[in-house]
Amino acid sequence: MFKLPKKKIIGITGTMGSGKSQVGKILSEKYSVLDCDKVNAELLLPNRKGFEELKERKLIKIDEDGYLDKKQLSFDMFQDKMIKKEVENILHPLIFQEMNAWIENQKDGLVFIEMPLLFEIGAQDHFDSIWCVVTKRNIALERLTKYRHIDTQEAMKRITKQMSEEKKASLSDVVIYNNGTLKELKQTIAQMVEREKSWS
Repeated sequence: MFKLPKKKIIGITGTMGSGKSQVGKILSEKYSVLDCDKVNAELLLPNRKGFEELKERKLIKIDEDGYLDKKQLSFDMFQDKMIKKEVENILHPLIFQEMNAWIENQKDGLVFIEMPLLFEIGAQDHFDSIWCVVTKRNIALERLTKYRHIDTQEAMKRITKQMSEEKKASLSDVVIYNNGTLKELKQTIAQMVEREKSWS
């Protein structure tokens, strides 16, 4: 398990369609933000350690251009718990390694890490504060169908299979309600940042 340097590390989590990425994007205008989904995607590029280990264990399908078939891997992990566990056991330690190296290179007193499965993988003890982004179910479904091009039925399946929004919120230090306008979200984030600074 990785050891965090002495900075205030804030984790950002939430369910699908809650707007975690939007919160991260707003924060990145002034602060250092790491998106663990992007780290994961980079580890799955050809010749990267994650890709090579999964390939060696025959857990992934490769397309004709030599890249990972992401859609197939997502389907396999959703359908088979054993495959999901094996893939995560390979990728999660690598993500933590990348994350720790990134944190050590940051100069800001506050750094933010987007981690959708923060609670599911038991990473909460490694953060000084955890923000949970929540939104109404109908808004989340609309975002997933519009921006992620996932049909409503599939989006609902994925949301309900995750840890509930209520559970994540109850385990978090800060809950950000993302049901309004972008301006309102920015105002809320600014308030929460100031609060974190006062808690330092």
